[in-house]
Amino acid sequence: MIDIERQLRKSKSIPLISLIDVVFQLLIYLMLTTSFTRSESLELALPSAPAVAQHLKMDAQENTQTLHIYISDAGETFLDNKSMGEKDMAQDLRAMFAVSPERGVLVLSASHVPVQTLVRVLDRIYTAGGKNIAVADWVIPTSSSVQGDTHG
Repeated sequence: MIDIERQLRKSKSIPLISLIDVVFQLLIYLMLTTSFTRSESLELALPSAPAVAQHLKMDAQENTQTLHIYISDAGETFLDNKSMGEKDMAQDLRAMFAVSPERGVLVLSASHVPVQTLVRVLDRIYTAGGKNIAVADWVIPTSSSVQGDTHG
């Protein structure tokens, strides 16, 4: 038999030290560039139309002064049938809550109002001192007067 000489294979190795350095630098880069923000969420549970209608009837029977804030699809805000900007509304609410801090607020929002607008109005109510806040859907009436008509 013919004796064939075989060459010994040289083992190929990956230089781990330099690889570890690169991974460590990537880790430091990610730690420095990543910003950790705590997200806060607001859970909204819209009541059904019968519940809101019952609430409005109870207000009428008890003569309680629940404030009604309407938000139209165009982003207009109304405080008890009076059109006003959000800043003016916040000033009026502060004055109302100074007299009656436990006064309830019913926010009626049209169907295509952006969530950001609704949250901004709720924030203005809260910062003005409102604590008893309810949110419901609002169907804009066809007549020229603003009335709270709710649906589910």
